[in-house]
Amino acid sequence: MPNGDKVLEIARRELIAEGLLNQNLSLEIISKNGCGASFEGVGVGANLYHVDGVRAFLGPYCSTEMDAVGKMAAFWNVPIIGYMSSDDYLIDKTIYRTLARISMRTTNSLAKAVAALVKHYGWHRIAIVTNTGALAFERSTAFENAFKVENITVVHKVMFSESADHKEMLESGLLNDLKNNARIIICMFSSTRELTREFMQATYLAEMNTHEYVYLLPWLQAGPKDVMPWLGADGLLLQKVKDHYENAIIIDDVNGFDDLLVTPFVKKIEAYGLKAADIDMGSIYGYLHLYDALKLYVLALRRSLELSNGNESVVDDGWQMWNHMRRLSFAGAASGTIQMDDLAERAPYYAAFYVSPSRTELMKVVTMNPVLFEKCNELANNNGCFDLQMTDMITGFWPSVTGQQPPDEPSCGFRGEKCDYTVIIAIFTTALTLIIFSISAFFCHRRWQRKRLERMPWHILRQDMNIIDEEQAKSILSLGSANTKFSNLSVGVKPNAIVGNNLHAAFHRYTQNRPIVFTKLDLTVLMQMKQAVHDNINPFIGMAFNEKEEMLIVWKFCSRGTLQDIIYNENVKLDTKFHGAFIRDIILGLEYLHSSRIGYHGSLTPWACLIDRNWAIKLTDFGIADCIQRWERQQFIAVASDIEEGEINGVQKTGILYCAPERLRNKEANKRRAADSVWLKQSNTERCMSDIYSCGIIMYEILARALPFPEGEDLVELVELLRDGSKVVHPTIQKNASITPEVAFLFSECWDERPEARPSIRRLRLMTELHLKTKGSLVDQMMMMMEQYANNLEKLVQERTGLLEEANARADKLLAQLLPKYVANELKMGRSVPPKMFASATILFSDIVGFTKLCSASTPLEIVNFLNGIYSGFDECVRKHQAYKVETIGDAYMVVSGVPEENGTKHIMHIADIALEMRSVNMASRMESTGIPDMIQMSEAAKDLLIKRYPNYSVSLRGNIEVKGKGSCTTYWLEDKTIHTNAEESVV
Repeated sequence: MPNGDKVLEIARRELIAEGLLNQNLSLEIISKNGCGASFEGVGVGANLYHVDGVRAFLGPYCSTEMDAVGKMAAFWNVPIIGYMSSDDYLIDKTIYRTLARISMRTTNSLAKAVAALVKHYGWHRIAIVTNTGALAFERSTAFENAFKVENITVVHKVMFSESADHKEMLESGLLNDLKNNARIIICMFSSTRELTREFMQATYLAEMNTHEYVYLLPWLQAGPKDVMPWLGADGLLLQKVKDHYENAIIIDDVNGFDDLLVTPFVKKIEAYGLKAADIDMGSIYGYLHLYDALKLYVLALRRSLELSNGNESVVDDGWQMWNHMRRLSFAGAASGTIQMDDLAERAPYYAAFYVSPSRTELMKVVTMNPVLFEKCNELANNNGCFDLQMTDMITGFWPSVTGQQPPDEPSCGFRGEKCDYTVIIAIFTTALTLIIFSISAFFCHRRWQRKRLERMPWHILRQDMNIIDEEQAKSILSLGSANTKFSNLSVGVKPNAIVGNNLHAAFHRYTQNRPIVFTKLDLTVLMQMKQAVHDNINPFIGMAFNEKEEMLIVWKFCSRGTLQDIIYNENVKLDTKFHGAFIRDIILGLEYLHSSRIGYHGSLTPWACLIDRNWAIKLTDFGIADCIQRWERQQFIAVASDIEEGEINGVQKTGILYCAPERLRNKEANKRRAADSVWLKQSNTERCMSDIYSCGIIMYEILARALPFPEGEDLVELVELLRDGSKVVHPTIQKNASITPEVAFLFSECWDERPEARPSIRRLRLMTELHLKTKGSLVDQMMMMMEQYANNLEKLVQERTGLLEEANARADKLLAQLLPKYVANELKMGRSVPPKMFASATILFSDIVGFTKLCSASTPLEIVNFLNGIYSGFDECVRKHQAYKVETIGDAYMVVSGVPEENGTKHIMHIADIALEMRSVNMASRMESTGIPDMIQMSEAAKDLLIKRYPNYSVSLRGNIEVKGKGSCTTYWLEDKTIHTNAEESVV
């Protein structure tokens, strides 16, 4: 081993640090290689003894040289410690009388461990598989001796050639002999890794890899420890190879497949400057044992000196030194406590490892710890005076149905000779007959049950249903004579269908996972629902099931939608009379259900309160809630999330908010129970009280048109809080709700957390009749509602008409500014305006001279005001004549006459007149630009006309000013007006 002498030096320094070596007791270590050529170890040993005068041997490393050197040491009476030799013959202390062995794994101890494991699992008959060659023969002999001691019978022995592969093993036919004689097979090969891999592949191909076979693999390797056979050269897992070992158990030292010993030892030598790269990691156990061998010798040396009172001659007595190594216990380099047995052999710590194909690491299933006998001297029979204590780490790991290992012989023998198959055939025939009879009876019962279901009045065949879309539903509603503006409020909320010839229905759809098996309770409930008849109960039409992988629950369609549609429709005005009518209908419907054989509603919500064409409330979805929950738990159906929650017509559906706390707790408890466990039922009284809780919420919602929870409350969070029933959020009457104290007290009773404290349905009806009493029939209320709605609608139409007219006027004005009147009228009439050729037309272009300079000297607001004033005057001039302003771009103004309406030759006249008038506008604009603050400037012509016609105005001469485009002009200031009381004021 490379640098073995350095490891010994580290061990020596450690012994000095521990105080085992000192100035009175020291060692000189001489290291030489003795495992090269044949008999090299013999020559090196003789040289060391005769020339170097050594007093003890550690090694040699190789087993081939240990035989001769061990005999020489016995002849010289020199102690020798083997640290890697594992051959079984070395245990004979009559020959190797001074030999001690410190290696963890020897053939003898491993044979004893395998025999102990076989006995532990209750096996007594085994087979041995080995190969030709001296080494394999020695190993098999040692194992047979160990089995003999434990009274284990070797029923068969198979021997392959040393170079056999899996093909040769299959072709030899020996595996068939093995199959006919044993189920517990011990595999011992001279080349443990390679031949074991070939043999396991052969058994896999021979179909001997079932759980009936157990292959015990003693993992004995003479040299360095190789990697497992299912690991490739690159260290990657070969899963196909590992699958061959599925029914194999490997026996090796307890730390054979981990690094619990290696890592601490590497750290120890690294502390002394020796790196892992400096040693052969494949022979790491050799270094470990070499370290421990030196310590064993030093301990035996000190013990000999102590017992002889320091007589140094005992050092040369090899047999006495060996004798002091017996039963010695000490701490190893990294392997914990080392216990030497009565033969100065290391007592082994073994374990059995199961090879699981699905796990990366091996499973340690049994540990074997040595226990020494107190009074024993086994030099004669080479026993070692210890037993192995077996401890199960894992049970039930075997890949069988029970998880237990198979027996060593099948119950009927290897060839079935121990079983009388007459009884088995009779039992099989009887069982087959019973199975056929049971299957026939099952199908007959299913057919009878199916026929019975088909005769049920609530059973609907899918072929009798015509599912219609939203447009078809609206079309059907439009044909009704009593149709109103509210008729199709809820069209599209639920799927619609036509059942039979002309029955308009709505239905709930559930995904069906497998055929529903109805219990007697289910059939009773469905029949009671079908028979329920009342003015305030919506008729249950029936169910379609076990077809098209869906289940449909069908109810009669109500054209005016649900109560929720009305409550949250801001265009519908509800007064107190309608409040009372709605609440009265709900309570009457509930009272009928509570007194009927159904006994309760179970899922009362605003969308379970339908409104028919006569504005009467009809309760739907009654009685079926428990059945739906039970079918869902049994996985007959899958309930979609939008059945109880979602959004309809902009209003959030939160069914949990209407459910009583005890009802929620019961539903959650049933949901968590196993499908085959007992169903937790509520009493009929508890169900009725849950309906009272729901009714109280709906009554509040009708009166306040809101839920009894704080405004702005996040309903999603509230629903999650209440879902499992563990939390209770009490409904409260909000401040903005206009509810009388008497009704508020009634609500608090309905919402009481204690079911028994809630009012009965009869008391609830009496109290509501007292405090919400309505006059007249429901038809009268409906007519009043229709009249009120008509008034609201008329007012709404007037408002919308005014807005439409105003919008049209703005559009016409804008259109007139953008297009000629003729073109605009044609477009408004929906007619196209074709292109047209005009013989002649006149176009006027106007532009402000020096506009750019003017812009640079003025502010943007001044420029805008300037242009607005000029162009407003220009627009007025154009409006008086047959002309059309084409566009204005900056200071450019374009006008045309003669298109698109022809006017002969007058277009030149109109353009001329417009130009003259525009000059007047320009003059006024120039006058404005030359004025001064708080003074009114007039042209000379304006002054003459004013004084001539209205002399009561006083003016004064300003003087001459320069007007662009006019030259010098005389202007005047308008100063004041004199008030006269005579008739001259009326002169025009």
